Amino acid sequence: MIRLALAMLAMGATTASDTRDLDKALAGRTAGTAETCLSTSRQLTPQAMNDHVLLYQDGPRIWRNDLPAACPGLDTDAIIVTEIHGGQLCRNDMIYTLQRGGIGIPGPRCRIGMFVPWNKVKTTR
Repeated sequence: MIRLALAMLAMGATTASDTRDLDKALAGRTAGTAETCLSTSRQLTPQAMNDHVLLYQDGPRIWRNDLPAACPGLDTDAIIVTEIHGGQLCRNDMIYTLQRGGIGIPGPRCRIGMFVPWNKVKTTR
């Protein structure tokens, strides 16, 4: 019962604004098949949408990453530091945040999830 209450509190942390921003970022796109890893040869910079969703821009494609659990301190103004082991960014790699203008104390380490590609919908004429 306590776990359910905590899960509901965590889900309530997403605001209507967060949902609108995420919807806007993915508008006109469709989700593809999830992948476990992405090559680090891509210039991927994470953008936090809320405390449990990251977006990575890769040219015209956006990769959505839903973290397995909420990540305290992860917000649109945080600097996201990714710990990569090997030549790929993979599910279960860790991230942590630094606050802009702060004293440089890192936030908690959080695991990242699967990468879902979102591609622009092709229109036919």
